[in-house]
Amino acid sequence: MTRLRILHLFVSLPVGQAENLLLSILRRLDPARYESMVCTLGERGALATQVEALGVPLVELGLMRSGGGRGRAVQALAELLRRERIDLLHAHLYHANLIGRLAARRAGIPCVVSIHNTYTRPKWHRRLANWWLARRHTGAIIAGSEEIRRDILRYDHVRPQLVEVIPNAVDLSRSASALTREAARERLGLAAEAYVLGTVGRLEEQKGHRFLLDALDRLRAQGLDAVLLLVGGGREEAALREQAARLALGERVCFLGMRDDLGDLFRAMDLFVMPSLWEGLSLAMLSAMAAGLPVVATHVGGVPEVLGDDERGFVLPPGDAVALAERIAWCHAHPDAATRAGTAGAAHVRANYSDAALVSRVEAVYERVYRARR
Repeated sequence: MTRLRILHLFVSLPVGQAENLLLSILRRLDPARYESMVCTLGERGALATQVEALGVPLVELGLMRSGGGRGRAVQALAELLRRERIDLLHAHLYHANLIGRLAARRAGIPCVVSIHNTYTRPKWHRRLANWWLARRHTGAIIAGSEEIRRDILRYDHVRPQLVEVIPNAVDLSRSASALTREAARERLGLAAEAYVLGTVGRLEEQKGHRFLLDALDRLRAQGLDAVLLLVGGGREEAALREQAARLALGERVCFLGMRDDLGDLFRAMDLFVMPSLWEGLSLAMLSAMAAGLPVVATHVGGVPEVLGDDERGFVLPPGDAVALAERIAWCHAHPDAATRAGTAGAAHVRANYSDAALVSRVEAVYERVYRARR
């Protein structure tokens, strides 16, 4: 069987949801059928080393370091596609989706694009570009959740049959830990009896961390002295540290930065909290659920689809620190109910959101789009 050469396109490869999905795809694509290459339009990013460790070639064009250079990027990418005899381009996130489709058109190959977030702040020029490119230059659009699909149809006015929902998925092994709860806490300097909250994600406005800090302050005033593990880095870190200091939260907030030991961190937590203001379908949330943690998350993106009606986790409105504090306090006061939700959530994720299932469906999209262009 002839192997298809797939180029996976990003602007950069920081530690993030879409980028971790790329690693799942690269690990599990059938090597007898697919040969992968990765290209970054800008800088390599933190995950580039992990890509290369898989034996996948990575090309850094370095043409969009300050958001410009789109015309040069289209030309350079088209030349790369021809030179490497790429059969199909898979682009991720808006700028790569835009440049990738234009370059694929020049090179005469099909293009698949992935959209990972809902359209919380749709911009008219992006909507116009997506509509125009979807008419002739897009083989398929992969949406990470039904909510994302609805936004694509609502704002971009593309043909419904062009959009395929493939829910985000996780590498279940990353949620596992060989540590006991006590050992995991000891590593972090946490007391065995502490009520430990945790969240994983970029420290950006989207993730709503400021509301979680406000909720933590409210909980303290109510007599619940919880500890919060903040895992991740980003542009909001300085502001969040300032907020924590202003609220006199002190050692109750632990800024842990970027971490690879998520399974061990989950083992130390009592409750996973995701206060996002907008989201596609959070891999961090799915990973925490796979670890058996009860989850409190905001009603954004694909979250309600996964958690159900408080059956597999607890959903509340975004941007509401009062509601967040109330639900966390409820979980603390009802540990058996929280544990039942965590157990149900773990079973649901393992059955429906494994990376093996995701990659199988991605392969089916590749085959359909490639055959349609022959």
